[in-house]
Amino acid sequence: MYRVQKCDLDEEELEEIRMNTHFKRHEVITYRKFFVYHTTRDDELPPPDSEKTEGEKEKENGSDKGSDKGSDKGSDKAESENGGEKDEDKDKDKESSSKDKKEEKEKDTKSDKDSDASSESSGLSSDSSKGGKTAKVAPMNSQGLISFAAKGDFPMEITRHQFMNIKSIKMNPIGDRIALCFGFKPDEPNSTISYEDYMQRAADFNRPGNREIKLKLAFKIQDYNEDEKIDKTDLKTYYDAIARNGNMAVAVPKSIRNAVVTKVLQETSSDPKKKFLSFEDFQRVIGTTDFDTTLKLELNVQEKVKKKEK
Repeated sequence: MYRVQKCDLDEEELEEIRMNTHFKRHEVITYRKFFVYHTTRDDELPPPDSEKTEGEKEKENGSDKGSDKGSDKGSDKAESENGGEKDEDKDKDKESSSKDKKEEKEKDTKSDKDSDASSESSGLSSDSSKGGKTAKVAPMNSQGLISFAAKGDFPMEITRHQFMNIKSIKMNPIGDRIALCFGFKPDEPNSTISYEDYMQRAADFNRPGNREIKLKLAFKIQDYNEDEKIDKTDLKTYYDAIARNGNMAVAVPKSIRNAVVTKVLQETSSDPKKKFLSFEDFQRVIGTTDFDTTLKLELNVQEKVKKKEK
């Protein structure tokens, strides 16, 4: 028996998604938590200053000290040449500099407090970064796990860019084809799909006993030119993607690839000229295997959080 899990969706929304996808209630909530994680994390933004390690801080301080020493030496030399400055003027300068630094520190502290208060009220934490951008962070508990303890207006759409950054998709050599199956527009990072559509596609790939739908998805993945048949060009492109496993630097021997593609068409195509595979051909060959147990997507994956150095 599963314990009741918190979620930002209300019971009516949860039930509607459960009915449409045939996932269990706790599975819907788990998918929702990771959906929020995938749509609020931002790998492209640099870490905030508050997350710099002690080693980095010491390095910066050492650099500042070195700069100060160089400046002091240059100043002492100039004073020696010009007869030196009065001690009274130095004291005034130090006092003024100390006062300015104190005021700046107070302003930064006040700004950080205001930012934290705003983040807490929205349910999302935000970190300062370069260029005035704000890095949204998925709701986490003290163990670094996704949590909906804080309520907020969480995303109901996901972009193609965010989808392609999901670990299992990013590492998949045919990730772009999977994105197409989910409904994203090709080569448009800002193309979006709704949470409801995302859940329906996740169910198509991951729900047990879904052979017919999975068969159509597998065919669509290999039908690169989208003409409802898999021809020699489609097979070559698919072979290259799988053989390279996402690494474009890997050389694929053309002679071996062409031999494999030719053999596949010769043995499975119903076309008299053996130029392509129809869906019926594909179904006859693939349908007898256990492809449906391997055609699954691990979407509920959280990147490991790097521990801060002490």
